[in-house]
Amino acid sequence: MPKENPLHFKNVISASVQDMRNSLGQVLYKLDTLMAQHLKDEEKYDLVDAQYEIVRMQNVINQLHGLYLIETDALTVQMQDSYVLELLEDTLASFEALLENKQIDVEVSGEDISWYLDPHLIGSILQIILLNAIRYTKDKIQISLERQDHGLMISVIDNGKGYPDSVLESFNALVSGEVITGVSGQNAGWLYCEKIAKQHKNQGRVGFTRLGNDPVTGGGRIDLYIP
Repeated sequence: MPKENPLHFKNVISASVQDMRNSLGQVLYKLDTLMAQHLKDEEKYDLVDAQYEIVRMQNVINQLHGLYLIETDALTVQMQDSYVLELLEDTLASFEALLENKQIDVEVSGEDISWYLDPHLIGSILQIILLNAIRYTKDKIQISLERQDHGLMISVIDNGKGYPDSVLESFNALVSGEVITGVSGQNAGWLYCEKIAKQHKNQGRVGFTRLGNDPVTGGGRIDLYIP
């Protein structure tokens, strides 16, 4: 009898995900290089859309891989003391070209707090949250870091039109574990963020995410709480 193939699916999917990440990274690099040239406004506008979609696909791949690892109890959480502002700045740096080309201003407030967390996983949440804000904002994103309720609250606020009630209801149903219809890529991203946040626990407190509309800007607001 032929021997059973020892190659496990979790290893195959991890290698495939890495390959897709590298390929998309190469495409994004070439696109960024092209956009650095002197192009007409209409040409640059089309490339900005392509740039956004490539970054979005990178995040979708990361989300699916992360959800797979969570569902199979294979996710490795590596907690360590991390400077949150530095982590945030690194995440923003990865979006520098996209923010510049979309002419979006980012304002960060709060002290550089050191917190016990998994920097890779929290960084992946920040990427999803920021990409969501980039999609819906008019031209400005506000980010605040604040100690709150024996934890750290990271808030990302845009100045777009805000979320309709149907979207907020869908989010609340998702994070509460209810069955929802019309699953979308956005739902998958929120589910990933919530599950990763819940991996962070401290003295009986559990991390969470929260979606709403900001009363000042009228735009969308996403809060990430890390105990």
